[in-house]
Amino acid sequence: MRTQLFVALASLLVWGVASAQSSLPTVEVRADTRESVDVSCANPASVKSEDVERVLSIQDSNLTRRLRRQLISAVTDACKAGIPHILVTRNADKLKWERMD
Repeated sequence: MRTQLFVALASLLVWGVASAQSSLPTVEVRADTRESVDVSCANPASVKSEDVERVLSIQDSNLTRRLRRQLISAVTDACKAGIPHILVTRNADKLKWERMD
């Protein structure tokens, strides 16, 4: 029950922050691979786990949920900053992002 409440509150928070931004429609997320995914600024939580696994080359599906949350956070930050393209790097179970030109 607490987990469901936490997920619901987190989703509302992400949605609320994302809905306050309207300058960018999407952010392109790239990793060290040739793969990329466009994530909506209006609803960053809409990114699918399969896309996160593909872009980040995740072999261990136990990491997907954590890295997906971090990717959503990175996209939210990029949307706020007006950055349309970001490069994410992964070190084990931590995700960092930077502006990509």
